[in-house]
Formats: sequence, structure tokens, C-alpha cells
Amino acid sequence: MNSIQTGVDGGILFVGATHSQTAFAGVTVLLLTFLILVAQRFWSDPLRHIPGPFLARWTPLWLVYQARMGRRYIAVDQLHHRYGAIVRIAPQHVSVADKSAIEVVYAHGKDALKKSRFYDAFVFDKTSLFSETDPHNHLRKKRLVSPAFSTSSLQDFVRIIEGNTSELVMKLDHLSHLNADIDMLLWFHYFAFDTLSDLAFGQKIGMLNQALFRDLMGYFGSDVVELQTQTGATVRENAVQLIAQRDHLAVVLALHPYLPFLSKFIPDPFLSRGRQSSTGLVDFARREVIKRLESNTHRQDILERLIAAYGGEDIGAEGVRELISEAVTLLIAGSDTTSNSLAYILHLVLTHPHVHSKLITTLEAAVQHNDVPTYDSVKNMPYLDAVIDEGLRYHATIAFGLPRVAKDGGINCYGIHIPEGTEVSIPAYTVQHDPSIWGDPEVFRPDRWEEDPDLKKYLMVFGKGPRACIGRNLAYMEMRLVLATIILRYDFHLGTEVLETVEGLVHKPMELSLKVGLRKSSELAEKFA
Repeated sequence: MNSIQTGVDGGILFVGATHSQTAFAGVTVLLLTFLILVAQRFWSDPLRHIPGPFLARWTPLWLVYQARMGRRYIAVDQLHHRYGAIVRIAPQHVSVADKSAIEVVYAHGKDALKKSRFYDAFVFDKTSLFSETDPHNHLRKKRLVSPAFSTSSLQDFVRIIEGNTSELVMKLDHLSHLNADIDMLLWFHYFAFDTLSDLAFGQKIGMLNQALFRDLMGYFGSDVVELQTQTGATVRENAVQLIAQRDHLAVVLALHPYLPFLSKFIPDPFLSRGRQSSTGLVDFARREVIKRLESNTHRQDILERLIAAYGGEDIGAEGVRELISEAVTLLIAGSDTTSNSLAYILHLVLTHPHVHSKLITTLEAAVQHNDVPTYDSVKNMPYLDAVIDEGLRYHATIAFGLPRVAKDGGINCYGIHIPEGTEVSIPAYTVQHDPSIWGDPEVFRPDRWEEDPDLKKYLMVFGKGPRACIGRNLAYMEMRLVLATIILRYDFHLGTEVLETVEGLVHKPMELSLKVGLRKSSELAEKFA
């Protein structure tokens, strides 16, 4: 009990309160303080009127979880279907799924928005054109890198792309006699890595020609490659898997500046595997760049043009580091997006017989022989381009929204003011499946691109605005030639019509299982019979 004493002024003093009462009073004070702080934060929050998950209002953990599970684009798409065109996906991140916002979020010139800190997770020693967030540094880098992807430069790369396509054909011709299931996604990876390393360094990694015996059936390619480190040690790396794990980890840790540190204490195998960087590929890039700089050899490839842009023989140490960063980014980002896009597009063509038939007819009318087509014979084919664009739209290789930061004074999207400093993004998958744009977005219909060429402005997979992917024309070159070649040359039989996917940095299929055989109508079928 409490004891009661009378004060000198006649008042009553309570003394000797029990511990439970004291504890209760303390908890009450703390709870009230917490509620006051929560209320204060809520009412002072300039984004409080924007709907979204309750957890996303207070912490980035909702978005981190979705990214970790490889379903961010799906979760954000579901939010837009539930709440509308503008939703809050993190305390300081707003997603806007509206076509009118594209020119605002990815604006040009003085209205251009900065990239957010999200891109810091993709820095290799020095920032690259992709990971640079400072507008002035980005402009400087773009002036240096752009000549390597000019129209005249791309024309010089045709021979290299055609050569690697021929190597892919040689392997698939051999596989066509085995009547065995293959993972076509892996073969697209082998082709893309060899092509990009050939272009970026003047030396192939050699995935297409990696000799591995399987069941005594013959030679198969492999993404397990031998690379030499700076110390001279030889390491064997599963390059495709390591890059996928690292990029998936990067898109998770990029969501908050404290996550890279905190992740070290979380016992999640996903985190430990992802932290294994592809050091062998980075060292491979460093070695090849330095080798080219020290030699007097010249070759019509991307590395040659980048060296010239960075000063040629007068390039300094910082320039070399930037050069290596650009080369590694090109190899990893370029190969991953191209290979996964090819897998998606081939799967869609094979599951839509009318598209497959029309594409074959179109190609046969343009390509006058049954050997590997030249790029010149397929580069101006509207229906082939329409198939590629529709595949990129339907599956969205980059499916989430690439974030920017609202400028001083804020921006207006969908009639709503978004204050300065807020991250804002436009979800590529959601926009590319917006019925108000596409009419029938869930239908794979390449003809739409010939009916309305203006639809191109809503294709988001290569980004938009001044920070759009500088290598997109190179990717189209590869996809045109490879897709035309394999559609003309082979019959494919899918193992399953269901394509399971996962999202890291790239929205990618898990595998593309099928059987491959030479087309019966081709002279090649008779030649190899």
C-alpha cells in the first residue's frame, strides 16, 4: 500500500508507491511519447496522402523483402492495381505508373533529375556511365563513351557479332543430332558473354568453346571459365551464376545506405553467396585493358574507341581505372540483358505458332540462302523488330522502376506534388502492361508495333531520358541476328510452355528447356542427314 502524509499546506503527499505502479507510469510515459512522435511524424510527412503498404510508410523493409524474394516488380504492380497510378513503396520512394510522368521523371536538359544513391551498389572501383549519379561527371563520361556506340562504330562491330553467331550455330548444329533436352538460356549466355568480351577486350572469355564432356555425347559450352587474378593465380568461376547472385544482392542492399553493413550480421545464405564478387572477371578486364595499352596492336572494337576517348597513349592512372570500370559494366550488364531477352523472345515465338509462322515467312523472303544470315540481310526488317519489341514489352527484362531524385522545389506527377529529395520511379512492367496504352497488354501481338510506331516511347526496358542505356543499339544488333538465324535454321520443341522467372537486377527466366533440330525444309538438314 501507499502511505499518506499531510503537507504543511494541508495538501496530501503520496509516498512509497509500489514498483509495479512506477513501472506502469514509466511505460505509460514512454508509450505516450512514442505515440506523440508517431503522430508528429505522420502529420509532418509530406507523403502521408500517398497510399501504399503500412510498413512502407515507416521503413524500407517492405521493398527490401520484395526485392530479396525476386518479386519486386510483381508486388509493385499489384499495389498499382489496388491503389492507382501513384503509390508509396518506401518512406522516401514513390512509384508512378502513368505514361504522362515519363517525360517528367526521365526529363532532359535543365529539368533532368539526378540518379539516386541506389546506383552506388553498382560501382566497380570507379563509377561508370551507368552508376555515376553526379550530372556533370555523367555528361563528361557520356562524351567519352558515346563514340564507341555511334552508328559508324556499330557497323565496324558487325563482323565480330557475325563471327560469334557462327560459333553458336556450330554448337547448336552438333546438339541437333543428340535429341537431348538443352537449356537454351545457357547457350544465349555463352554467346552474349563471348560477344561482349570480344568487343570490350578483344579477347573472348570462351564460354562457347569451353570443353566439357557430358555423357560422352560431345563438347558443350560452359560458363565455368578459368581466369587469372592479379596475383597470377588461376581461378575457376561460374561466371553467369556469380553475376546473377551479385546483381540480385546489389538491388537489395541498394535500398538503404545501412543495409550493406547490417547484412554482414544476418545469417542468410543469399547474402553470403551474393557477396562473392566476380573478382576473376574484374581482373580479366584489368589485365586485358593494360595489355592493350602496353601493346601497339589496334582492333576495331569498343576497347579501342574507349582508349582513344580517354587519351590514347597519354591516358593517366585515373583514366585507366575508369576505363576498366566501363569495360566491366559493359561485359556484365550487356551480356545479362541480351541473353535473358533472347530467351524470353524465343519462348514467346514458340508458344505463338502464328507469330512463328509469319516470322519464318518474313525471314525466308529476305534471306536468300540457308547459311548464317548476314546482319545486313536482317537489319531492316520491321516484323523482326516488332517481335523483339513485343517480347521486351511483354516480359520486361528490366521490370522495376529506375529511381531518380525529385529536384529542388519538387515535381508534379499525376496531379500530385512530390517534394524535393524524394525518390521517384516509373515501374517498367506496369507501364508496359497498361491497358490505356496497349489495349490488350496481356496478348503477345507484334503487329501492334507496325500499326502504331509511336508506342516505342512507352518501351521502358532500356531506360528513358539522358540516362537511357547507351548500348541498346548494340543489343538490338545481337538480338536481330541471333533470333533471325535460329528461327530460320532450327526446329525447337519446348519442354514446357510455362516459363518460370525471378527478378534480380534483371527480370530473367530460370531456364529455357527445349530440344533443337535442323529444319527439315532447309538444305542444311539434307547436308547433315
